[in-house]
Amino acid sequence: MKNTSIELKTKEDAESYLKALIHFMLESTLAYDMGFEGEAQRLAVVIRVLFEGPDGTGPLLKKLDKELYLYDNSPEYNAAQGLPYSALALYTPKKGVEAYSPRMGRNPGVPIRKATYDEWWHKLVVIDEGQGIKLTRKQIIEAVANTYGDSSVRPKLNQEFNKLILDKPVGWVNEKKGVKRSTLQHIEFASTRHMAWELLLAFEEQLNHLFPPVPEYKPPHREESQE
Repeated sequence: MKNTSIELKTKEDAESYLKALIHFMLESTLAYDMGFEGEAQRLAVVIRVLFEGPDGTGPLLKKLDKELYLYDNSPEYNAAQGLPYSALALYTPKKGVEAYSPRMGRNPGVPIRKATYDEWWHKLVVIDEGQGIKLTRKQIIEAVANTYGDSSVRPKLNQEFNKLILDKPVGWVNEKKGVKRSTLQHIEFASTRHMAWELLLAFEEQLNHLFPPVPEYKPPHREESQE
């Protein structure tokens, strides 16, 4: 992924661009949670930019002159169970329809651990031995980023996204060794939303100055009645 119109020559350039990406992620995750599941594709493109850079010169996160840790909220794989493993997405069928939801700290038994850049990016988070599938976060993001955008995105965010990222996504590369596209896409989209949650959690803790301020609530002024 390379966008020649964006050059990040200094730490200040990188911080400014990251601030814009964080703002978009906050808006896009909100839209996803409102039901615009196609936002997962745009979130994946943003996450890919974070890890590969928009200008082809390496990860944006490594241009900040600061060693960041990330958060990993996923259970460990237990091969002895012999069951398919979906670390970031929970199976949540709705009225008999197959569906997956992002984990996002919902299971108190799964700790939120600090992880290095490489540990987080390259950890296997989807495993199905029977289907011969083993996917890392990186592979999921590459797959979802390479889907076509569809009508299930929030139109309000189109202009902001296009300003940040000009590359047009391409289609699916393959069918993941015969697994039904619908099943894997549900898992990958929910997993992408979970990854955005993990990243924003870590960024807010370490780069709080890049986040928009929380608006202060001021109760309406009421004049006391004069008797």
